[in-house]
Amino acid sequence: MKLIILKNNLAEALYAVERAVGINTNLAILKNILLKTENNKILAITTNLELAITATIPGKIIKPGEITVPFAILSTIIRNVVTERVILEEQDHNLLITTDNYEAKVQTQSAKDFPIIPTIQNTTHFLSLPTELLKTTLGNVIVATQFSDIRPEISGVLIRYTEGKLTLVATDSFRLAEQVLEGKQVVSGYDEVSAIIPLRTAEELLRVMDLENGEIRMVIDANQILFQTASLSVISRLIDGTFPEYHSIIPKQVRYEFSINRQEFLSAIKLVSAFSGRTNDISLTVGEGKRFLELYSADSAFGENRYRVPIKLKGDKFSIAFNWRYLLDGLKVYRGEEILVGVNAADRPAVLRNANDPSLTYVLMPIRS
Repeated sequence: MKLIILKNNLAEALYAVERAVGINTNLAILKNILLKTENNKILAITTNLELAITATIPGKIIKPGEITVPFAILSTIIRNVVTERVILEEQDHNLLITTDNYEAKVQTQSAKDFPIIPTIQNTTHFLSLPTELLKTTLGNVIVATQFSDIRPEISGVLIRYTEGKLTLVATDSFRLAEQVLEGKQVVSGYDEVSAIIPLRTAEELLRVMDLENGEIRMVIDANQILFQTASLSVISRLIDGTFPEYHSIIPKQVRYEFSINRQEFLSAIKLVSAFSGRTNDISLTVGEGKRFLELYSADSAFGENRYRVPIKLKGDKFSIAFNWRYLLDGLKVYRGEEILVGVNAADRPAVLRNANDPSLTYVLMPIRS
């Protein structure tokens, strides 16, 4: 194998695939990257057996072939060489890396020892949407999930297509985020399909989609999901299990609803949270005249503080307490100046919405005090 590649193109490909490199594994080959030529393309591939990422590298193929080398060594070299052109050549079970003023010889392992990357055979059914739209939507909902050994079915993001709509949902049982994309934004070959992608896969997608433009295609089978763009392929196992039936959790009506400046609300929460202590709780109370919201937190060891923010309220006065970090996460995913907060009772789910974008819903459980 002999390849000529521009340094920046190779560095970008290494960045795209680095998080799928095996870490703390007894299988040494998983710490390698597979470099291969296929159909006149140069491919860089890594896998940890749960996630596999393939990046296409622009370059010139002098001689086709395939090899594997330690990812960490190759990445360090490419990050630090200063010349534009890099020549990669296999020679006597070594990879020769050559630039205008640098040479290195890295021991290789046979590509036959590298795990077989799984494929999805039936690609006639797929979901397709703009990469930027998927990135935004996934980023909006991923904040509401976290890894759970006890309940693996909520350790990821649900992707569901049904009735002409694509829905992404995530929850950690304390909060829930849902965004619904209308059919005109999504091209689908499915009548109905759903899958739960692991949290780590979702995080990697957000990272690598920064490198991509255009369309992204999703192909789902019983155990795996493939995300594919013009230059990148991410294939991941799916979480086995049934995502909780969550629709009953989302309030259909609210007793109290207030409109508030989102940025001022964010700033107030950050300020008042300084006294929230280990419990992370702050209380929200509608003040006299129903013209302002008072945020309050106290710590027996340090003191207390309160902050008043103007609001427009529908309904009577109320008081409720939240985990301030969860409330802050919900406010951050929205855009725009105003945010609507709907409340029913101190022990019932509250809901955050943007009046101008009903597609995104963030539900938050109060702290019982």
